[in-house]
Amino acid sequence: MLRHQGRVVLITGAARGIGRATAELFAAQGATVVACDIAENVAQAQASTATASDLDDTGRAVRSHGVPCLTRVVDVRDQASVDSAVSAALSEFGRVDVAIANAGIMHSEPFWEVEEQTWQAVLDINVSGVWRTAKAVAPAMIEQLSGVILATASVQARTARRGLGAYTASKHGVAGLMKSIALELGEYNVRANTVLPGAIHTPMIDNDSAGALNPNAEDGENRRTAYFRRMSVLRKRSVLSPFAIANAFSWLASDEAEQVTGIELPVDAGSLVLPGYNGAPVRD
Repeated sequence: MLRHQGRVVLITGAARGIGRATAELFAAQGATVVACDIAENVAQAQASTATASDLDDTGRAVRSHGVPCLTRVVDVRDQASVDSAVSAALSEFGRVDVAIANAGIMHSEPFWEVEEQTWQAVLDINVSGVWRTAKAVAPAMIEQLSGVILATASVQARTARRGLGAYTASKHGVAGLMKSIALELGEYNVRANTVLPGAIHTPMIDNDSAGALNPNAEDGENRRTAYFRRMSVLRKRSVLSPFAIANAFSWLASDEAEQVTGIELPVDAGSLVLPGYNGAPVRD
């Protein structure tokens, strides 16, 4: 279904994971794609970040669907870098219809041990990067009197988890920021919504620093991600495909969701309805 034919979609963090899946899906649905990524290592990230080769692969995957793709190296910590990508998109294609602020990193450590530089990097990329992306595309969307701005947050925007203080703070910030964007841009017919992924099978959680291998993994199951079975309500779910989030973005950007703005959409196999428990109670 060519749900997005004729639309121009700009995506940050597009070189792999959720970003690449989203780029591929929108391309398959007829959209022109502007794929942006830092395409180099970020020292404060828990997992290795994407490379220039990864970004090139995204470009090839998008073009295989017969649609144009502009790839740009973008650091969402730098407003000029984001502005340059938006300017290139406007110059090349004349408009930006959808902006998906997806770039993000994770860092796991007790909050009192997190170094200042790491704390700043997580917030600068995860929440300020969303602000910079929205800021860059807003003038064109206001002029068009149309547009959609979407952001990747996390179920951590509604809950907390040990060792993820900076990440959790950033994702709560994304959710609040996006509601403000929805409120301020509504009069210009620009919608803004946030997706809250649960555990998604990307390098962010499937990497050597993600913790000990799970000895309870079933035959054929990834021993690093087996833990996430406990985060799902739906039958036979563990980590979800990045395309689960891409599908949510596609719907939110479509005409089918034309009356939807200011929401937080969990895509988590039900993890947010699970009752909580204390994984490390103190008994004395």
